[in-house]
Amino acid sequence: MHRLLFPALLLLFSLALSAQSPRAEIGLEFGGLRQNVFGEYPVTAGGRLTVHAWSLFDGEAQVDRFPVGGGVALFPGTEVTIGTRVGRRFGPIGVYGKVAPGFIRFDSNLYTPTLGTRPTLAVGGVLEFYSRRHIAARFDIGDTVVWYGTDLTVPAIAAPGPATVAGTRHQAQWSLGLSVWF
Repeated sequence: MHRLLFPALLLLFSLALSAQSPRAEIGLEFGGLRQNVFGEYPVTAGGRLTVHAWSLFDGEAQVDRFPVGGGVALFPGTEVTIGTRVGRRFGPIGVYGKVAPGFIRFDSNLYTPTLGTRPTLAVGGVLEFYSRRHIAARFDIGDTVVWYGTDLTVPAIAAPGPATVAGTRHQAQWSLGLSVWF
């Protein structure tokens, strides 16, 4: 699935160039991801490319890494999503909803060596504040659904007890970011 990232980014960029009024945003962000199956809440950081392709539809590609900032997590990884946001800008304020499928690639760890790559779906809302100086502040909040599958058993690490079959998990995710728009 990660082999599709570069072609998808090229497609988003070409859509921006072919639109009547090409506009795009490139930004950095930080946030949090509540991984309830692992009992962790790592700090995330990453980047985003948004391409304003049609009237109410924008394409987005986002890459986040966790944990960052000296944080520690037993299950570190990288999340990649490519999707769309739908909404409208009202003067200096943009209000959007987003849907972005993707995947999380977990690093090797001692507790679950078969964790690997798991599919995700990020759904949520976006609020953006645009300045005349082509800088925007952004707040995202939503749900990231991760399909861990029934083949993954998470051991009880923090406390004694039975292991947990991960299954499908809804995980709260938020981020704050700054971007440059043109």
